[in-house]
Amino acid sequence: MRGGGDTNLGEWVASITRQAAFTRGYSPLYAAILATLAGWLQGADGDDAETAVRRRFAGFVTGQTWDNDLEPILKLAAALHSFVLAGDPRVEMLRPYYATVQTPARAVGEAFAGELLAGLDALGDELVVAARAWEIQTNETARGVVWLLPAALLQIEAVHLVELGASAGLNLLAELRRFELGWADGTRVTLGHGEAPQFEVACTGASPGAAIVARAPEVLSRVGADARPVDLDAAGAETQLAACVWGDQPKRMDRLREALALRRQQQAAPVKLVRARLPDELEEFFNVAVPTQPDGPVVLFDTYVTAYFNDVDHGALVRAVEAFARPWTLRHRLPWLWVRFEPPRAGEPAAPQVGWCRWWVEVWTQGRRRRIELGWSHPHCVAAEFGAGLAELVALGTE
Repeated sequence: MRGGGDTNLGEWVASITRQAAFTRGYSPLYAAILATLAGWLQGADGDDAETAVRRRFAGFVTGQTWDNDLEPILKLAAALHSFVLAGDPRVEMLRPYYATVQTPARAVGEAFAGELLAGLDALGDELVVAARAWEIQTNETARGVVWLLPAALLQIEAVHLVELGASAGLNLLAELRRFELGWADGTRVTLGHGEAPQFEVACTGASPGAAIVARAPEVLSRVGADARPVDLDAAGAETQLAACVWGDQPKRMDRLREALALRRQQQAAPVKLVRARLPDELEEFFNVAVPTQPDGPVVLFDTYVTAYFNDVDHGALVRAVEAFARPWTLRHRLPWLWVRFEPPRAGEPAAPQVGWCRWWVEVWTQGRRRRIELGWSHPHCVAAEFGAGLAELVALGTE
């Protein structure tokens, strides 16, 4: 957790620079915004617009306590995108760079820094006020593959689905989408009931060895927990969620809009969201989310959630899940899966690429616990690197 004070401005510049490097190959627009902002924060004061912007954003990042390094960056990016999506004339010069509002989008060039400066200067303190009040919410609907792949390869017929850090709960609908996992050797794994192609995952490492059309399980119930669950029926909620999409990624915006439409149409096993502070209220949440008379196993999952936990809270969460899952499997004689998708913590193996998430499954059966390491994935699930755990999962599904 970072505190306020001008003394850590250099740390913030380093953090923003690292994030710019990570996003460069995936989102050139956001990489350019972050790199330009980092450059301004290192500049010297004068009597110009750049100085005003520098002072405004230096005060924003150093003037309060943040939960993590990404929080102010994500808030600034989402707030700026919201002004672009709304057609605010003060950022009209930036619209051509945002493929979410204009296609084909203009490539970032030498003129971009000056146009960004003009837009931020025109918005003035209004952007900072909007960013400070912004609530960051997960909108990455590709992460539904995280729970769907292991559930399908294990050949589970029906599940009670539970998500930690659910945000708007859109990944709880993953079996109704379509995911295509492909390897260079031609192996393909197709998941979900969606008819049109939606998500493509470029895979390396271990493969199943043959093309698989993995049958998605029937979802008997869908319940998610979040400290600030998104009420998608509230005015402006869908627009705010859309603003969190990176502005040069129209396909992600399309996938989000498809998920929102799917959620509106969903009749069977509708998504239920519960306000719960984790890990403190985990047991109370489980008592609501997990049926007392289950018709199938539980699949619990979290995607890029515990990355925001300190070590104490993370340890408490793990112990709380274990304390509930073990006796549950004994009592009901049903499996419990905990599918995890998180950046590596201190002391864990390093990711094969910067920013990638570790992907693993913990399986409880009759009180016994088994861990299966699937591998690693880009946080937006556009690429994955699998290990021996993939074959272990397939073998377990045939037992």
